[in-house]
Amino acid sequence: MMEMTLLKDIKQYTKEWKASLRDRLNGQAATIYIIQIGDNEASNRYVRNKIKDCEEVGIEAICIKLPAEVTTEDVQEVMVKNYMADPEAAMMVQLPVPAHIDLDKVIAAIPEKGDVDGMKPLSKFKPCTPLGIMKYLEHCEYDLPGKNVTIIGRSDIVGKPLAQMMTDADATVTLCHSKTKSLWLHVETADLIVSAVGKRGILNCYAIHKPVIDVGINFDENGKLCGDCINTEGRDVTPVPGGVGLLTRCALLENIVRMVEER
Repeated sequence: MMEMTLLKDIKQYTKEWKASLRDRLNGQAATIYIIQIGDNEASNRYVRNKIKDCEEVGIEAICIKLPAEVTTEDVQEVMVKNYMADPEAAMMVQLPVPAHIDLDKVIAAIPEKGDVDGMKPLSKFKPCTPLGIMKYLEHCEYDLPGKNVTIIGRSDIVGKPLAQMMTDADATVTLCHSKTKSLWLHVETADLIVSAVGKRGILNCYAIHKPVIDVGINFDENGKLCGDCINTEGRDVTPVPGGVGLLTRCALLENIVRMVEER
């Protein structure tokens, strides 16, 4: 099987993915409540894009925007109120949340069957960014079994679940983090690299000739959105913007449609 080219058009792929989801939904009612706390500009942009995606597929997206000074208990109350009013709806919490909010308690208030963001430990839905990456690798016909994959970043919503998914797909996975010694040795021996740190310049791709999935969301000195990787010109690296973010948003839609299908 041919090696993939990660720079294959992700925009075209996600356009086709959304069209297939609209067909699967076939006019059935679907709603998601997006709980946003505070006025983070990156979150505002992301929520706008999610709402637009939902409209394209035929999903009603309702953003409940709460002030930054709201308490954890207030957030929980709003979530329970909306679940009681619409128990068939999906629900998610837009990250990040203010530091004083107990995120574990907020996540616990998400209804089990509506946890389409895959945030709860025993959720039946896979976290959206890892799911989006795995679907894209499948689309690219990338043969994961036996491949050495280096993942940089061990967050609970990207690095760890992605490592598990790739291990389940019979890849040999190395999960690197801030305490990893000689990171470059793990990069050199990898067939596929995933950078999910959220730190501009954590990976210099000048000397890398293996495919790289850039999950990082950062802003440069000019306020321009950028990923973790630098010196990507001529290298097989997913773009930021227009890369993994699109896959993540489509994976959320995938989980919502699946929720409707399993009613």
